[in-house]
Amino acid sequence: MSGLVQADAVELPVADDTVDLVITSPPYFALRSYQDDGDHYDGQIGSEATPAEFLDALWAVTAECVRVLKPSGSLWVNLGDKYARNGGGGGGSSDGLTGRGPRPASSSPGFRDKSLMGLPWRYAIGCIDDLGLILRAEVIWSKPNGLPESVTDRVRRSHEQWFHFTLEPRYFSALDEIREPYTAPPAKAQPSKAHAAGATRNRALSPDHDLEHNPLGKLPGSVWSIPSEPLQVPDDLGVDHFAAFPQEWPRRLILGWCPAEVCTACGEGRAPVVDKELVDVWHDKPPASSKHAETKDAHRNTYYGQKDTFGRTAATITGYACACPDTTAPSTPGVVLDPFAGTGTVPMVARALGRTGIGVDLSADYLRLAAWRVFESGHASKTVARTNGERQGLLL
Repeated sequence: MSGLVQADAVELPVADDTVDLVITSPPYFALRSYQDDGDHYDGQIGSEATPAEFLDALWAVTAECVRVLKPSGSLWVNLGDKYARNGGGGGGSSDGLTGRGPRPASSSPGFRDKSLMGLPWRYAIGCIDDLGLILRAEVIWSKPNGLPESVTDRVRRSHEQWFHFTLEPRYFSALDEIREPYTAPPAKAQPSKAHAAGATRNRALSPDHDLEHNPLGKLPGSVWSIPSEPLQVPDDLGVDHFAAFPQEWPRRLILGWCPAEVCTACGEGRAPVVDKELVDVWHDKPPASSKHAETKDAHRNTYYGQKDTFGRTAATITGYACACPDTTAPSTPGVVLDPFAGTGTVPMVARALGRTGIGVDLSADYLRLAAWRVFESGHASKTVARTNGERQGLLL
């Protein structure tokens, strides 16, 4: 199946072991009441009376995600935290996550007023302890354009957490698709004299000046600075949404952890094949900023106007391969699921990247908004343009 479906996230209308990647941002605890046809609807996550009930509801949805995920799949979950408010001087509305819209009534037993509750990590630990998931990474979403807060006795919160879970230690990944350009010269490894001499005789032993430099770029770090994206919705839809996350999140996650093609013969996702080629480096003149360039170059037995002894490695992604000896078997697109589809960002980006996107939501209003966004808005052109631009620059 594909497309947008009205259903409860705890009873996903999806078959077992059919999804390659789940990307989702559940409603946060006691932040706002989502409406359907102007009324609060029952069963929505985030409207529970206590944090404990909220976490139980999240774990129930996560268990459903585990059911539909393939053993090779990944689950990425975005959660924001919350400050405790128990009714008597709870620190004001600014000690909740900022945002407009009515907030459901709730209390925070077990927490002192104004205490950060640590809900994201409580959720993650429950996934490890009770659901048996493997927590591969915590990634911090740093928001350079985060909303202001009116508090005067603590720092402004400008980040949220994403958690990357897997079912098995070995799973599909294609990190070569999302490597980042080096912003500064990589740290130099210090080879021994014997190694350096051997490399001079045989360039294949050390084709790069930097022994740790990957020609496709560096691995993404654990802090991603991604601006929020305002979402303008046509008035005739009669729907507003305050928490659409930017396209860049699902774009990176889909490229990195969902295959574009799943082989019908072996059942594996096809991962990038990287071709590396040694490229000679010529020095026409010494760097103007280096007082000792000639001395250093002589030490390496290289002179300007001649080839660098070590050279460098250029790399390109030349194709995609699975466990089969060739790629002649038919394939199907990878499948991406968001059980809290909201504005449809995840299925929209999945579709733009050639995957099958499934969006599930309880609200008919939001599914109407999501359908407009996925099929009519044209917003996905941003994802397509950025991805094409990055691929054209893969030769580094």
